[in-house]
Amino acid sequence: MELTIIQLKSLWNKEKENYQSQEVGSGVQKFVKDVLECGELFNLKEGKISTPNEKRKDEFICEYKTKSKRRVDVAIFITPEILIPVEVEQYTNIQAGINQLFQYQIDLDRKYGILTDGYTWRFFNNNIYRTFTLKEIFDETKTFLEFWKEYIKPEHYYLSFFETFGQLSLFKDVEKMNVENNRQIFFEDITKLIRSIKEKLNVEGYFNGLDKKAKEKKATEITYAYIIQFILYKALVDNAFQNFGKEYLEYVKKTHECLKNKQYKNILSIIDNISAKISKNIYRPFLEEQKYISKKIQQLYRKVENQLSDVSLWLDIFVFIKKYRFENVKNEIFGFIYENYLKELYEDEKKGQYFTDPAVVNFMLQQIGYTEKEIKGKIENDQSDKLSIIDPSCGSGTFLYSAVDQIMQSFSSATKDASEKIEEVVTKNVFGLDIEEFPLYLAEMNIIMRMLPYIISEKYNNPVDKKIKVFLTNDSIAEFVSTPIDNTEVDEYVRVKNGGNGVADAQMIFPGLAIQEPEFDSFMRVSEDIKEMKESLKNNRIPRRRFDYVIANPPYVGYNECSKQEILIFKMLQGKVKPKVNLNNIYGINLHSIPDNRKKRPPKPNLYAFFVAVGLALLKDNGKLCYIIPQNILTTGDYDVLRYHLANFTTIEKIITFNRNLFISRGVNQKKVISTSSLIFVVSKKPPTNTHGVDIINYRNGEDTIEDTLANILAGKKIDKKKVLQTDLLKNVANWSFIKQGTFLIKFQNEYQKNSTDISIYYDHDQAMQKFNSKFFFDIGYYINERKVLQSPSNKDLHYQYPKLNRKFLTVVEYKGYWPNIRTGNSQMTIKLLKNNQEYNLLDSKYKIIWSYANPSHFHFSDKPIIWARNQICAIGSENKKEILYLFSILDSEITNKILISNLKTETEKDFLVSTSSVKEYVR
Repeated sequence: MELTIIQLKSLWNKEKENYQSQEVGSGVQKFVKDVLECGELFNLKEGKISTPNEKRKDEFICEYKTKSKRRVDVAIFITPEILIPVEVEQYTNIQAGINQLFQYQIDLDRKYGILTDGYTWRFFNNNIYRTFTLKEIFDETKTFLEFWKEYIKPEHYYLSFFETFGQLSLFKDVEKMNVENNRQIFFEDITKLIRSIKEKLNVEGYFNGLDKKAKEKKATEITYAYIIQFILYKALVDNAFQNFGKEYLEYVKKTHECLKNKQYKNILSIIDNISAKISKNIYRPFLEEQKYISKKIQQLYRKVENQLSDVSLWLDIFVFIKKYRFENVKNEIFGFIYENYLKELYEDEKKGQYFTDPAVVNFMLQQIGYTEKEIKGKIENDQSDKLSIIDPSCGSGTFLYSAVDQIMQSFSSATKDASEKIEEVVTKNVFGLDIEEFPLYLAEMNIIMRMLPYIISEKYNNPVDKKIKVFLTNDSIAEFVSTPIDNTEVDEYVRVKNGGNGVADAQMIFPGLAIQEPEFDSFMRVSEDIKEMKESLKNNRIPRRRFDYVIANPPYVGYNECSKQEILIFKMLQGKVKPKVNLNNIYGINLHSIPDNRKKRPPKPNLYAFFVAVGLALLKDNGKLCYIIPQNILTTGDYDVLRYHLANFTTIEKIITFNRNLFISRGVNQKKVISTSSLIFVVSKKPPTNTHGVDIINYRNGEDTIEDTLANILAGKKIDKKKVLQTDLLKNVANWSFIKQGTFLIKFQNEYQKNSTDISIYYDHDQAMQKFNSKFFFDIGYYINERKVLQSPSNKDLHYQYPKLNRKFLTVVEYKGYWPNIRTGNSQMTIKLLKNNQEYNLLDSKYKIIWSYANPSHFHFSDKPIIWARNQICAIGSENKKEILYLFSILDSEITNKILISNLKTETEKDFLVSTSSVKEYVR
């Protein structure tokens, strides 16, 4: 039964003491429902759970479930679009519900929200609220109803950000939410803003006439471009540059007047002025990005209608920057946006993009000498053309920002001359490439924000005229396929040392071929700048100008996944697009095999190996490269090609390994750890001398923070440091795990080598036949679909059993099912050969030693007919039981286990992989 205001007053006075201890049931929640149903106040009805949301109007439901499976105490539906979550707390305990309500707003993607303890009612719009007490609602009902009527109008949302009377912030005073101190809220807000603006641009018909893909691209460009410009503007305001603060307050006042008087079209001129201010005074390339939208603004301004919807997306941006303060904002916060937003957008895609902690970035710049002191010396000696640096997988520009920061610090004071020199050094020397557009906008903004103190001051204004050199690419590796970048003296040295059969000039390989351009234009890919960069890499009429430094945390993506994603360089490898490239010549590095040891099966190097190749190719002679990559470069068989090239053709200055990983996602919870151990290596592009010693630094403590780890390394603490002759690295290209091992383990391995013989007498068929009159087949499984395995034999013919390895047993005692012996035809049960299978010899072998390819706990013996799919399991098969059992005793010994682990396993790698090749190479 609906209660009147008089009845509600009576009920409150009677029960309010109980409401302090009782929230649900007959407690304060029941009272709140009565208030909402009161015809003299909210006049809402309780809806049915079964009613579709799109049909709800002027009703509420209790225990409304959000997408995160939280239950809102009450959800009010004024319309299907205007959904207001209500959090109810015990009387006098209203503060307890603040965070919960904020979470509901995020879950429901709504700006509205009501927080109440029955007596105090807070009506939120985003992070600000208006308060009414129950007494005010009962005694001044007309005033309250006037507020409620306005509150549920879209106009009220915007007005609430431009009026300050009687309003408080959810966490801090309005416009005092410093970005650095409110990262999580800032991230949630900007993510919602990006989504909202992109949607509004499409809904309002900004891109009519374009197809769906083109609309999405244009909406993305415009959204990012304008958000970035407005953040830059607010940064100028909050850092008190010139008269921006006074001008901003005037804009706020005018916007409020326009909203109040419903002169919505006039808001467009304010928006246009702010954009023009940035392009004129800070970054002139923004003019190009503004053309499309400026034209649209003029079209809107000439419209007869005067609708809030025409300007709402601009107001959303204005409201956003008004909520936050951007004093002394560091680059990391924008990397933070990128990491979280990228994670959300590409959650199911394996792009291998891990994000580098700023402490690691600065440490790596130190290692290559890209520091304030070195930069200052080069500028003073008129050698600023020796400061060129590129990150070929730059993401949101963490490395580039820090490089610009070092350039800035090399100048002692902000003068107009210094400003002009900084602009010249940065725009001519700092470069980045990435496959995603959004992070490049952030990279551009990061750099501009760092340059602001030198761009504009009380004494001068020196806007940046040239575009920051960050480029969108289809694929950083394929980007330079048709550019002759393997043309330095060191490249010629490599050719000569390879007997003239190594690398040829790219233009000679692909004569007259067009540059590999993405199939789209972009604000982040200016053709003139791309052309200039590539010209600077040639050695035709002018000396090569770039690059002196290459630095990166390259993406870590498996070969098969790259093929699946159709990364351009992999399509070229497969001959799907021209030019056809070969794995034995990726910018001068043979990623297939090393001399005199050609791989019998096709190797599958990770994408980061290709980035090593292109990074070295981009360097000038004597230039330096510094990468942070997985430690499997030390041990994995497919990377002997990298070890060989680095040891033979470059000067390796330093290898630093860590007993922890440095790839940590800095997301909202900052807890996601990537299962990849890390190392940092530094090389110079120059031939090594015979006596050159490589600095090897192994950090011992895996529990220290990243910051403490790097500080300790610089201070020489908690490290094992030694020099290893580069000639020794070249002699041992099969495996570099010894650089991490202590003296005892190295001595043990040397003794093991000295007092044993390899097992080639088994895998070399000629030797095996001569000595044992038997063959031993080292092989993997066959091409079958393990999901089709039978639970019982289909007939009386031979059926193989599918083994299930159990670490408790040395023999195979468990099976997953059966597979018929069908070797011909195209049945789904046909046992087909993989490319490198030795026919069906392993399958036909009576006795077998088998082990799991990934993380084997034991080797196992079997004399049963067994089969498995692909390389899940590796095996040795023979008809010679005696020798198989002898070999089995060797393989499953503690010594062999120690040898395999010390050579193949790294501390934090997810998997420990033991292939048949590994057994051949390490077991003796």
